[in-house]
This record gives sequence, structure tokens and C-alpha cells, in this order.
Amino acid sequence: MPNIFYNFNKYFLVVITIIVLNKNKQLQKELQRKEQARREYLEKLKPLLYAFVAWFGILAILHIPFIKDYLREIMVGFTHSAAIFTGKLLFLPISDRGAPILDYDGFGMRVILECTAYNFYLFVAMITIFSHWSLRDKIINLSLFIGVIFILNNMRFFVMGIIGKTHPHMFESIHDYFWNIMFGLMIFLIYVWADRRAGGVFAPIKNTS
Repeated sequence: MPNIFYNFNKYFLVVITIIVLNKNKQLQKELQRKEQARREYLEKLKPLLYAFVAWFGILAILHIPFIKDYLREIMVGFTHSAAIFTGKLLFLPISDRGAPILDYDGFGMRVILECTAYNFYLFVAMITIFSHWSLRDKIINLSLFIGVIFILNNMRFFVMGIIGKTHPHMFESIHDYFWNIMFGLMIFLIYVWADRRAGGVFAPIKNTS
């Protein structure tokens, strides 16, 4: 009888040891899988981080006084002309009072550098440059980014003209907050769509189990 109990205990310990070792191997594999997934996620996140760093760096350079003056002249002139041209195409009551002033149905607005969306144009350019997209996708996505920003920025002048004429007390708050949120949201949605197509950080997680 003692031998039977001894052999049983010995086999029982062997079985338990095998189970524990197997469980440890499974845990190690799971930890390795999670670590690999974390590294891949960080690798996919790098282009976005690089884009932010480059964006801030270039913005700092563009705010050097003589560079900012030159940028203002170009962007304000372009934005002023684009808003008037687009408004005329849409048969809206918009007219030119001489750059940088435009008139929407009797309500005058001065186009300043912050109204040109230059920072958003720059940001989408940095996103496109650093993202792991094919050249074809870079061209398509950048064109989409620029087109949406251009249309949205022109809409801003038309909408703000209406608000300025009908609800002037709301002009500043809507101008300062609403449009920045709209630009940011549209850029984010387009980036998520483009990134998912390219299998980036926003791509659906594949089940490897």
C-alpha cells in the first residue's frame, strides 16, 4: 500500500508539474504576443507623432516676424480671392471691398492669417509626408484633405457673414471655437478613413488566435 500511495503521489506531482509548465509556456506566449502587438501599435503611431513634432517645429519657424509677414501676404490674398470667387459662383451676396476686406450682404469681414486655415493645410501635409501610405494614396489623401479644408474654409466666411448680419453678438464665440472644432474633426475623420485603408494604427485589430 505505501508503494501505491508513493507512486500515485509521484505521478500526480509529475502531472501537476507538466500542467504548470504548460500553463507558464502559454502565459509567456501570451505576454510575447501582447508585447509584439504593443510594439507594432507604437510603430504605427510613429508617423502621427512625427507629423505633430514637424508641424509644431514649422509653425515656430513660420511665426518668425519677417516670415510671418510674407506668409500672411500670400495666404490672406489667396483666401480673400478664393472666398469671393466661390461666393460669386454660388450666387451669394458677397463682394470685394479691397483686400483683406470682403462684404457679405452688407456685413464686412477682415481676412486675417488665422482665417486662412494655413495651420490645417500644413498639418495635413505633415500627416501625408510621414504616413506609411503608398505614393498613390498620399496623392489621393492629400488632395482630399486640401479639398475639404478649402471648401470648409470658404463655407466659414459665408456662414459667418450670415451670423454677423443676423446675430452679431454670437460672431466671436462661433468664429473662435466652432470652426476650429469642425476643421479638427474633419481632418481626424479623413485621417482615420485613410489610415484604416492603409492598415495603420486605426485599422481593425486582426484576431490571430
